[in-house]
This record gives sequence, C-alpha cells and structure tokens, in this order.
Amino acid sequence: MGDHTLNQVTDTPLSQQHITQHTQVAPSRLAAAGLSASIMLLKRILKPFEHVQRHRHSWGQVIYASQGVLSVITPAGRYIVPPEQAVWVPPFVDHEVIALSQVQLSSLYLDDTQIGGFPPCCTCLNVKPVLQLLLQEVNAFMKSEAGLIDPDFKDSVMRLLMVIRDFMVLAPKVALDLPYPKDKKLLRITEALLADPSEQRTLVDWQREVGASARTLARLFKQQTGLSYSQWLQRLRLQVAIQMLSRGESVLTTALSLGYASGSAFGYMFRQLMGVAPSQYLLAQSTLPKVQCQK
Repeated sequence: MGDHTLNQVTDTPLSQQHITQHTQVAPSRLAAAGLSASIMLLKRILKPFEHVQRHRHSWGQVIYASQGVLSVITPAGRYIVPPEQAVWVPPFVDHEVIALSQVQLSSLYLDDTQIGGFPPCCTCLNVKPVLQLLLQEVNAFMKSEAGLIDPDFKDSVMRLLMVIRDFMVLAPKVALDLPYPKDKKLLRITEALLADPSEQRTLVDWQREVGASARTLARLFKQQTGLSYSQWLQRLRLQVAIQMLSRGESVLTTALSLGYASGSAFGYMFRQLMGVAPSQYLLAQSTLPKVQCQK
C-alpha cells in the first residue's frame, strides 16, 4: 500500500560506532515487498550484533523486542530499547537497528490510514505487561517472518492487531532517546563521549579543546538536543548501563565502567531516570513473558 519507491536501503550507516563488529543483514522481506494489509505484524530473530541496514519506507513502524535489547538509530538520535519499551518510527524516516544481544523482534507496520494518533517524530513508548501479552498471543498465530497469518484465525488476529495499535497510540512516552546535535563543535564532544561514556570533562574543560566558551557550548547543547550537557551525558550512561546489565554485568561493574565512584551514585542516577533501582530493573527483566519465534 502507498508509494513503495522509498522502501530502500540507503548508502551510509547512521551509526559508525564499532560498525566493524556488526554483521550486516538486510531489512525484512516485508519492507521490500510492501504491505498487503493496512496493519501487519512481523516477527524476526536477530543474533547479537546483527545490524539491519539503514532504510526507509512509506509506512509507520513500531519496533519492539520481546526479548533482548535493541539499538534503533535515526538521523535525530539513538534509542536503546529494552523489552518494556518500543520505538515509533514515522513513514519516510531513515532508521537502522542493531541487536545488542539475542533479540526476538516484533515490528508493527501501519499504512497511512492507521497512523493517526501517533506522534510526527520518532518516540520511545512504554510497553505495559498487557501489551506484551497481546503481542505474544498474536505472534503465536504468525506463520513466518513474512507477516503471514494462519488463515483459520485471520479475522480474530486482525482485531487483536487493531487493539495493539490502539494500545501503542495511548502508550506513555519515555524520554530515553539520545538526541544528536548538529553543531560540529558539539559533535566533536559527543563523539568523544560515545567512545568513552566514563569521560569526566566538563564544558569548561571542553572549551579549550573545541574553541568555544563553556557558556556558548551550554547554550548550543540545550538548543540542539533539548538537554543540558550533564543531562545528555547521564542519558548516554543510562543507555550503556541498560546494555551492560542486559548482558549480565553486575551493578557495581557497570557503575565503575561508567565513571561512577560507587554503586550507590550510579543507582541514584538510574532511579532518577528509570523510576526503579537497577536491581528492581533486573528483576523485572527476568519475569518478562517469553515469546517463542520461529526463525
């Protein structure tokens, strides 16, 4: 449905971080073939560090991992997506996906008749347990990764997909994206922070290196990312922490790797941004419903 001339892989990855470690994989068959219904669900398994190449298409997409952690990269920023969250990508927006662990991926595709109520820009959404269970139920009736539904249950599954769509529209927004600045001086700083999130330099330290005053850098950070320098660094550290914890790293190891002097200092930051302690977050991850996907 719609104009499929933009269902294409584009040339250059949006993320260059450690790209040589990643195994390049093509976008889904559905992304190439186009939608056969106004709303479709695709399931797919991604192995650790598989990288779905940068692409765009004429329909909206909700990207959700029922197991594992994803990195979703767009021109505006990066999202780290654990199982209790999803990312909404509007039509015609370049995006790429990197599996940071073994991932069971569910992608909800919506044509232009179904995207009403979704925001005009990429957004991180909170996926409540009831929505996780609905996705689990629908996945059980999917015959393959091509979005095919068991014909005996097609009408019922389509009704469930509409319910899932409505839940996604109503889902609370989560401010866990890492917006990228455009100014070259700021990019020099953020690239250094991405390479080493434990970096301790302040804007006063950076001003001598990039040739702009700390006051100017602070103003530009707020203008271009909506965050202060310290908020941006905190959010980066949170994203990396989610990756490390999902790999089984201890809270203390994660804290020290990110430049915190103690586990308690890291725990305070984590609670401020996530609303729960790291130990509670890990417990919640261990009790998520498991979805069985066929390769």
